[in-house]
Amino acid sequence: MAKNFTSKIFFDGKSMLAVILPSLRKDGMHYEVNIQGYPRFYMTWSASDRYDLVSPEEYNLPYSLILAVSDAIEAHAKKH
Repeated sequence: MAKNFTSKIFFDGKSMLAVILPSLRKDGMHYEVNIQGYPRFYMTWSASDRYDLVSPEEYNLPYSLILAVSDAIEAHAKKH
């Protein structure tokens, strides 16, 4: 099982700390993302060739935040 990790993300002129917990499920790797001030959300690899929200209709998150977290997960995945 992959270990959780933290990443400093930058979006909309803000810098925030994201705590990301990977978990392997039957349909692939999912990432639980926790950022202070935002609801917990989940991301997985998508058909658009990047990490994206599992249930986008559930969340009202800035698109720049989603892209920043996607970049952080991808950078971490390349290292490990």
